[in-house]
Amino acid sequence: MEQAKRRDHKIMITDIAISKVPCVELPGLSRAVCEAIQMEHKEILRIAKMQNDSNEVLSVWNFSKSRKTRVLGLESYVNPASSPEAYGILTSSDVGEVMYLHNHPSTKKFSLADIDTFISGRNIGLLSVVTNQGEVYILHKSRDYSYRSVRLLLLHIYDECFGDTDKMVSMFLHTCGKVGIDYGKSK
Repeated sequence: MEQAKRRDHKIMITDIAISKVPCVELPGLSRAVCEAIQMEHKEILRIAKMQNDSNEVLSVWNFSKSRKTRVLGLESYVNPASSPEAYGILTSSDVGEVMYLHNHPSTKKFSLADIDTFISGRNIGLLSVVTNQGEVYILHKSRDYSYRSVRLLLLHIYDECFGDTDKMVSMFLHTCGKVGIDYGKSK
């Protein structure tokens, strides 16, 4: 049980974890889209378990254009630029069209790098993490999203947290709704 609580090391994926991946509903997304995301989270974990030693797998998906590819990564990093297909989807999609779904072997929610990727990626409208234990966390840019407001919020958070990245992520997730970002998580 102690291993399950610690979030600083890789957890190997089990069939039970894959089967319990929930459907997380967010405002502005249809039930069908949320269910498709749930199925993709399960597939990410299956691929990570069977083909990538439970390390990171990234799905870059333009749902509206039915374009999707997956990229295998390392324990704590996956590089979409290593895949010409992923790079092509990211660069050819319109603002907010891309879903950026990946797993976290350490079972952490979001990293500061994830949040920066989400905010900086104009084409990324949704970013999710499914942990290797089947928990789901999603960020979604709503219609009220404002890049400028998010950057100002992050500057404020940085000043408050003095470089403590875990505290910065926690504070961001707690306040991101004020700047047009929907945050959803499994129960």
